[in-house]
Amino acid sequence: MGVINIQDVKPKMVLGADLYAPNGRFLLPKGTQLTGKHVRIMTIWGVPEADIDGCDREQTMGEAIAQLSPQTLEACEAHASELFSRANLGHEAMRELYQITLLRCAERTIHGLDPTRHEIDAGATKAMLNQCSGGMDDIPTAPELVQRHLSLASLPDIYYRIVEVLGDPNSTATTISDVISKDVSLSAKLLKLVNSPFYGFPSKIDSITRAVALLGFNELAMLAHGISVIRHFQDMPITCLDMQSFWKHSVACGLLARALAGRRPGLSEERFFVAGLLHDIGRLIMLKEMPHIMGKVLLHATENNLDTWRAERDILGYDHAAVAGHLMGEWCMPVDLRNMVARHHHPDLADNVFEAGFIHLADIMTIAMDMGCSGSYRVPPLSAGAWDVLDLPQGLLVTSVRQTDRQLDEIVSMFFSGQGNER
Repeated sequence: MGVINIQDVKPKMVLGADLYAPNGRFLLPKGTQLTGKHVRIMTIWGVPEADIDGCDREQTMGEAIAQLSPQTLEACEAHASELFSRANLGHEAMRELYQITLLRCAERTIHGLDPTRHEIDAGATKAMLNQCSGGMDDIPTAPELVQRHLSLASLPDIYYRIVEVLGDPNSTATTISDVISKDVSLSAKLLKLVNSPFYGFPSKIDSITRAVALLGFNELAMLAHGISVIRHFQDMPITCLDMQSFWKHSVACGLLARALAGRRPGLSEERFFVAGLLHDIGRLIMLKEMPHIMGKVLLHATENNLDTWRAERDILGYDHAAVAGHLMGEWCMPVDLRNMVARHHHPDLADNVFEAGFIHLADIMTIAMDMGCSGSYRVPPLSAGAWDVLDLPQGLLVTSVRQTDRQLDEIVSMFFSGQGNER
């Protein structure tokens, strides 16, 4: 017997162990010969994997890959090998992601889509980055860079009103509803989000008051925080980065973080979505405030086969995650949210490894699945320590990817009108 992903479970297979839903509810006993109805029930309950007699994960994934034509397999293996060239493929979770990437690449090829949207081409990268390159000015510290940005731009008043409401012990659901409702654009975006497949409520939610009642005071305020910050950044003029692709990467990371964290009881899924959504905003500040220096950083990364955050550290002494952490501190964002963002490349150093680990893993998965790009073109190594702390079922990786695939374009279009184009 062996554990396989739910997508690979078929009728007539036999359970090798009792089956439970993610919330701990008992579903089926060991020895059950599965029917089509059983498989549908497992899917409805969000079961990511099952223990099946006579099967194992690598065997079933290998069988799916073996069905590809030699030409398709060769092209997809070349793409996946390049994409994972820096990854620690000795780790079981990374091997799983590698195989998911192979199958995903093959699916795109079969359906006539470009399987390698972000070709790793040093020459093309240099040509693009020439728009940014120039002399090396004096390099500011991360706090100085944030203050430089804040001296020229600030968040809208609605953001600070939400901060005040959250900090007031006398605030109620009506208080936050009244504050948010005064901002027509913010209210519209929140209601679109609440009525999307992101939540899947059976009936339409037509007021902020109703949304607060369903989601909770803090959860809706957290989403309002995230949307306010995105509105601040989304029209920022940056020539060295494909902004459409950047925001797709950001939304995908948020969706994946939410899907992963949602399997653990007691966690606020909205916090993880917002942390994933904002995890790379430090890079936008760096590109806006010191484009010439960042041009050198990105060329350094390309020429030396480095992760972009490592190149940032080589040239600047800090990375974009640190900049985001300082910025979120200046904006009085919750400490746990800042911790997740500031340590998403180094979850082992975070005050809360468990929470930062979700953003770390979601970022890696977003790059591996080629869901947009924020400047990193290869999959970075996974922190084995963070993976152990998360203690997630391996089958949840492919389940989360497929869930995100179903939601991504619609959520992107909600946040960034006209930017939710085909992946």
